[in-house]
Amino acid sequence: MTYNRKKNTRKSFYYYCRLLHIYSSTALFTLLMFFCLSGFFLNHLDIFGGQHTDEQIEIALTEFGVGFTQAELDSIAQGKGSKPLEQILAGLHGYGHMPKAKSVEADVEMGELIIDFDLPAGYATAVISVESQMLVLDYRQGDWLAVINDLHKGRHTGAVWSWVIDLSALLMILFALTGLVVLFQNRRQRGTATWLLIAGSVTPLIIYIAGVPRVG
Repeated sequence: MTYNRKKNTRKSFYYYCRLLHIYSSTALFTLLMFFCLSGFFLNHLDIFGGQHTDEQIEIALTEFGVGFTQAELDSIAQGKGSKPLEQILAGLHGYGHMPKAKSVEADVEMGELIIDFDLPAGYATAVISVESQMLVLDYRQGDWLAVINDLHKGRHTGAVWSWVIDLSALLMILFALTGLVVLFQNRRQRGTATWLLIAGSVTPLIIYIAGVPRVG
């Protein structure tokens, strides 16, 4: 009875490992291809670095339903809040999927408020002028290749994409570990695969020691 229970437990373990391996690999297929290809692109930025374009948009503050006074600018310079600024930021947030502001800086002497945004494969800077009551948005935007490269790095891609990267990494670990379990269940390929596993683990270390520049 004890032997049969152990045998059944082992069979169930391998069964669920096979299921996890199959389903994690299918769920990961697109993301795995994406990160493999974008990793190749990043390794050859001279060819696959992508292109960038610089654009400028002028928006009247009336489009946000606010005016911006010197008193508002002084208030922001003193670290106080500003309802017009909140309204402008909320309006910009919905303007072409703009992210939240990275920084807000008041230039009291120039009568300007400068707002910086981080974007994947680019950036944006909004300058609000008290005198003209205009917002000038300068931004740099990358093409699809530049955006893919930054998506791979998670550079300025936001919290949601960061979760995608984390989840992908965890699923890849699960995919790899369950693959090993499935492999070691198979006696015929176990020996060769074990040597390949050792070679695949040791070779990058040898290449790093022998061929990667470093100090010390």
